Amino acid sequence: MNKRYSAQKMMIEDALMKLDHPTATEIYEYIREFYPNISLGTVYRNLGLMAESGEVLRITLGDAPDRFDINTHDHIHVMCRKCGEVFDAEIDNLKELLTEMDQYLEGYTGVHIENRSMYFKGVCSSCREQS
Repeated sequence: MNKRYSAQKMMIEDALMKLDHPTATEIYEYIREFYPNISLGTVYRNLGLMAESGEVLRITLGDAPDRFDINTHDHIHVMCRKCGEVFDAEIDNLKELLTEMDQYLEGYTGVHIENRSMYFKGVCSSCREQS
């Protein structure tokens, strides 16, 4: 079982490196091209385990399907509300800004911040050009 999980996990990691913020279905379709016997349930189960262990980020964007990111360091996600594309935004002093925000929120609410999920929504340049 462990070898099988490792092979499936490696296939999912490969898909995550080649696809940009894919959904579980997109990962499944990518892997199926090379490994037709994989099931969608297997992809979902392994992605869930990988997200729980911190190996990947699960990006929950409201009503849209969850997306996954192999990039687990602190960064901001920006989503186009028209096409659904998700972009990474790297900010030089993000770690300091998040620490400051965590401290403020803990002081304001009394809750020690352990995890955060934040994204921004707008319309990407491609969709704006089409309008």
